[in-house]
Amino acid sequence: MSDLAYVFGYASLVELAEPAALPGRLHGFRRCWGVAMDNWDEVNDAKHFVDRETGERPRVRVAYVDIYEQEGSSVNGLAIPVDAARLAALDAREVNYERVDVSGAFEPALPRVFTYIGTEAARERCRAGTAESNICVSADYETVVWEAFEWLGPGDLAEFERTTDPLPFPARDLDQVPPRQMMN
Repeated sequence: MSDLAYVFGYASLVELAEPAALPGRLHGFRRCWGVAMDNWDEVNDAKHFVDRETGERPRVRVAYVDIYEQEGSSVNGLAIPVDAARLAALDAREVNYERVDVSGAFEPALPRVFTYIGTEAARERCRAGTAESNICVSADYETVVWEAFEWLGPGDLAEFERTTDPLPFPARDLDQVPPRQMMN
């Protein structure tokens, strides 16, 4: 990998905006609420959530935004410059996603652009949670995403909403508990 690369954020990564980040579009994709983590799984997920009122860890699946290929579609977002260390940190953060090279689909053209798409396991957890009616989205995550796109620029939140499948599950007041290694 050359030293100059970007990660395209299409949801909460937009919050990581910095002066060198570039607004843009990823062609051939559409957004959805399509990945989830098992909140009760202490082995496979690096973080978990507790109910804000009770402090208990609910047995729910917590959903996040994903993208899927769809010809003729595109999603707006932000290309964030990364070096090898920052890319490794993002890889560690995005445990329900895999990094893919989308350089040819990003506009404006940049030397190297990556994004994160849901792993098949994370997508299956979302499908299972929908079928079992034990899935939600963290209200704080939903707010972070909406606020990031409001901040991005005039019309960007409306564009986010237009290019994203509607939220198919309820939002819930949950507090995120960071991974143990981050708490030290």
